[in-house]
Amino acid sequence: MSKLLGYGFLILGVGLLVLGVNQLGIYIKNPDIFPIYHMLINLPEADRTISLQQGSMVLPVGFFKVSGLLSIILAGFLFVSVVKLMISTGVGMIKPNTRDLARDLVAEVRRLENRGANG
Repeated sequence: MSKLLGYGFLILGVGLLVLGVNQLGIYIKNPDIFPIYHMLINLPEADRTISLQQGSMVLPVGFFKVSGLLSIILAGFLFVSVVKLMISTGVGMIKPNTRDLARDLVAEVRRLENRGANG
């Protein structure tokens, strides 16, 4: 059952990776559809205005475009960490337990030695 669940995690991780790479390509080609980016570049001028000692200054939209692109990259890194978690969990559940294998091998060798001594 553990191996079946491990294969499930592995398949889910690889599927999410393919889906994420596809979605990241869409966001890079058209970043306006990414919600955070869209909200940042459409801020009204009143929200982009900062007060300084010399007076008020309106921050350019380009500043917020860079922040929006960085948010896309951050979301990509978060997504990759979830995919890595899924894949490593799946591989960890699939790999054989070497301690159990070694214990079974030692028991088999002892059984064969006992049979040789008796027979």
